[in-house]
Amino acid sequence: SLHIRAGQKVALLGPSGEGKTTILQLLLGDLVPQRGEIRVNGIPVRALQDMRPRIFGYLNQEPFVFNTTIASNIRLGKPDATDEELWRALRSVRLDAQVRAMPGELDAPVDEAGRRLSGGQRQRLALARILVKDTPVILLDEPTIGLDPITERDLMNMIMRASDARTLLWVTHHLQGLEQADQIVFMEDGHIAMQGRPEELYRMNARFRELYLLDVGELRND
Repeated sequence: SLHIRAGQKVALLGPSGEGKTTILQLLLGDLVPQRGEIRVNGIPVRALQDMRPRIFGYLNQEPFVFNTTIASNIRLGKPDATDEELWRALRSVRLDAQVRAMPGELDAPVDEAGRRLSGGQRQRLALARILVKDTPVILLDEPTIGLDPITERDLMNMIMRASDARTLLWVTHHLQGLEQADQIVFMEDGHIAMQGRPEELYRMNARFRELYLLDVGELRND
């Protein structure tokens, strides 16, 4: 069982194969639970499928960037978005300066699979697509996978600022950089093994502290 309050920032951690992505799919309604029920504001999520695009913004591990312009890629989230809304979303993800430097700016082509952009820039562009939708809930499945530690931390800091008052649930394998989370949920063997605020877990849970130090490279695992 897990209860997430509106506006909370929750990190979902655990070893591979624990079902972290499955939880996101359950929240979206892509999967139906064998037992229990997923509710949003007390309403079963299966009854909200028609409203799903207005409730959830979802970013998976490898968001697709289409062979079209910057503007068209972002407007996939909101077809009637104005240029001002696009620039606001780009500023939120710190991509506006790079886009202004491109010939054509918003009309600059991205090329197939976003080859003109770095991995971090593709993630930011896909996140801008979510932000322009202005959904109350954002779900992220390892949004920093494949990025170097500095870019990863910068992107997560930016995501925290950009998500503002929205509810944020993100799947990650890394314990570092979670200081801004309201809650950490660590899954193991199909159950919640650890749960709480990051500073409380670090102070009171020896296992969490050990895992954190291993993750940041300050503890040897001999």
